[in-house]
Amino acid sequence: MTTLNDAEKRSAVVIVITQTLTRLGDVLTNPKTVLTWLLASLGTPGFLLGMLVPIRESGSMLPQLFISGIVKRFRRRKRVFLAGTVAQALCIATMGLAALFLSPSTAGTIILLALIAFSIARSFCSIASKDVLGRAIPKGFRGRVGGWSAMLSGILSAGAAAILVAYRGEESTMLLAWIVLGASALWLLGAGVYTLVHEPLGEVDSTPLHLVADMRERIRLVSKDPLFRKFILTRCLLLGTALASPMIVILAQRHGASLVSLAGFLLAVGMASAVSSLFWGKLSDHASHLAMAAGGLLSATTGLFAMAVSLWLPALAGLPWIWPSLFFVFSLGYAGVRLGRKTWVVDAADGDRRTDY
Repeated sequence: MTTLNDAEKRSAVVIVITQTLTRLGDVLTNPKTVLTWLLASLGTPGFLLGMLVPIRESGSMLPQLFISGIVKRFRRRKRVFLAGTVAQALCIATMGLAALFLSPSTAGTIILLALIAFSIARSFCSIASKDVLGRAIPKGFRGRVGGWSAMLSGILSAGAAAILVAYRGEESTMLLAWIVLGASALWLLGAGVYTLVHEPLGEVDSTPLHLVADMRERIRLVSKDPLFRKFILTRCLLLGTALASPMIVILAQRHGASLVSLAGFLLAVGMASAVSSLFWGKLSDHASHLAMAAGGLLSATTGLFAMAVSLWLPALAGLPWIWPSLFFVFSLGYAGVRLGRKTWVVDAADGDRRTDY
């Protein structure tokens, strides 16, 4: 295997630091845990709680059908990432301010609207970051870059969870609102660091921009490219690993979980990333499809067991450690799914073909 040159090493460090900061921000504002808990504390109706993860997932993916043609007009894709990162910071700050100063019903609505805007900004970052990673880091090292950043953010997340335990006597709604507001600074810091990435310049699509035609061309990839079609099908089925996470959090609340339990969930996410991400990253560089398969199987099995505990094992469901423990195992699997799919889509193609993917 080739080694990284000096510019690639510096870019790898910069990308790891940026991803660590933004992933820590993701943990502290995660729709599956923190936002679900915050909105439930505000008294937001249950059907709105159920919309958090679908909004976050679809809002960050569906717009990519339309915007990849726009992204390809930029010779330096990191500028797109920087703009999207700053926009995400503003959206997260809006959520925190809404929870602090608005009535519960109004705050819930504003948070959902801000989450929509956040997800759209994230869709730009998702495309641009993969292009920059593909340009700056050679194949065979990309999974490990993601693994290192996930491990470091996991360690920091575990530390944040430990601090949250120290404030377990505080009123949870306001504390979580301040956490969300403060987390917005992590995206700004990440953007500042990311300016140091050395991005080799690639091609620029100079053909006239037609959003509808571009969208149709990308949809045709599903019918024309059998390998990509299999990935799309797998990616859709593995969405269950994201959509099931709030279920475990809500089940914990229904069985009497407290703010300490939320700290346990954050600790579980952090520890899962810390202990497994280097393994998943190395496996993704070797065979990213195996990382997705193994991670998905682990998460699915854990989700089914969580349902069984809630429905048929009330004594076990009442134990304070059971739900964070289940969430830890679930998060181990999700880490494999996430690193595997990100590595696959970067390694599967080069140049603007990667952007289309």
